[in-house]
Amino acid sequence: HVYFFESGLSSEVVVASKSIEVGCIGHEGCSGVPVLLGVDASPHKAFMQVGGDALRIPSPDLRALMNDSRTLREHLQKYAHVFMIQIAATALADGRYDVEQRLARWLLMCQDRLGDELPLKHDFLAIMLGVRRPSVTDALHKLEGNLAIKAERGMITVKNRDILLETAGDSYGIPE
Repeated sequence: HVYFFESGLSSEVVVASKSIEVGCIGHEGCSGVPVLLGVDASPHKAFMQVGGDALRIPSPDLRALMNDSRTLREHLQKYAHVFMIQIAATALADGRYDVEQRLARWLLMCQDRLGDELPLKHDFLAIMLGVRRPSVTDALHKLEGNLAIKAERGMITVKNRDILLETAGDSYGIPE
């Protein structure tokens, strides 16, 4: 199936001995990007970080619709291209930016999809950033000390987007 999200947050994760998120999807997109490209399977796993509503269609049905409608096919393939750009930007951020910058970027991406209240736990953030949990805790404390966020058990509230943008620097931009 392919899921077109109306709310919530899905994470696309590379599963290995140490998993890491390579992309996130909210109301702007859909899961199952490989299906849009004519591929039946992917080594990545998708899971819902934050529950929400979605419209679901069986993959063969969507492929048939894409074959029948050039407009639909082109639109969905453009989305797949944009998602691949986000994946590349995530790889760049993971390789070139420190944990605090990457966390700020990821919180901004979550805020774009969920609003200011982000029901996220440290363990999930560690997986998303590919770091140990204490590194996430330290980065959250820094962002909270800078008054960018308020972090409580299982909930992060964005208090000042401009500070998050400044912290994220060039790691956040057009691809996100």
